[in-house]
Amino acid sequence: MSVGSPLLSDSDAAQAGIGARALRFPSALFALYLLSMPVYCLVRLSGQQAWIGPSTAFTAVSLFAFSLTHCVETRGPLRSALMLFASFAIALTTEYLGSTYGLIFGRYDYTDNLGPKVLGKVPVIIPIAWFMMLYPAWNATDLLIRRWAKRGSWLARRDLPASRIARPLAHIVMAALAMTAWDLSLDPRMVADGNWIWPDGGAYFGIPLSNYAGWFITSALIYGAWWLIEAITLRSANASSALPEPTRASMRDARFLPVWAYIVTWLGESVANAIFWGGPAVAGAVFVGMGAFGGPALWIMLRTRCNTPSIA
Repeated sequence: MSVGSPLLSDSDAAQAGIGARALRFPSALFALYLLSMPVYCLVRLSGQQAWIGPSTAFTAVSLFAFSLTHCVETRGPLRSALMLFASFAIALTTEYLGSTYGLIFGRYDYTDNLGPKVLGKVPVIIPIAWFMMLYPAWNATDLLIRRWAKRGSWLARRDLPASRIARPLAHIVMAALAMTAWDLSLDPRMVADGNWIWPDGGAYFGIPLSNYAGWFITSALIYGAWWLIEAITLRSANASSALPEPTRASMRDARFLPVWAYIVTWLGESVANAIFWGGPAVAGAVFVGMGAFGGPALWIMLRTRCNTPSIA
């Protein structure tokens, strides 16, 4: 679809010019997220229990603000609002069913550490925490799917009906797995911080495996809604991507910041678990789990930087 197409919205038409300017506000918020990570580590390391909640909120709000503003600037306000509403509605519904009836995730309870709760069950910050990492995982796996398709995979064949179904399905499944992998680090840490409780315990550091099935289901439902939103608003079969093709300049292109957010979170969670909390077992689990997606994404970005010839 070309820029001159009458089906192109104003936000889509502006897409061609995004690369020519820095996304300054999202970039500043991304820097704030990077700052929040060592702050949280220092708070936990120093044993300042009163500051664990605020430092957790600092990390969540900064990454959420980055994801939302980046989404708005690259996808437009309408599409971003619909994506945000879908993630909030689905995450809040599944979290309420889980914390109230033990459905989907298993039986767990939120403590009062995370602040005000919706319907007395789910802290307001929880739907925010879902969106903040849903967006980076969606972009990181979009990069992987596009590179896979570009290398001659049948997923690139737009003339095949099966590929038109398989490509978005592959993206949804991969993104849901990438999102679930993040919880290999998040859940043990949040339980240790006293933010929620699994009264029946479980196989993964006291957390039931049903929790990870719940994460996958919730993420897949949200990503399915996102793909539909983008397909409808873009009126395009390749609706899931706001990323440009990686080039030599991609390392400095702010449109790739959500990919870097996933990569940085993967490496940060792995190192922090190994040194500050969780221990080597949790660090190894998250390094392998998130690394299945963050590793190839990092390889693509670095390899493109090294191998793409410069253009005079």
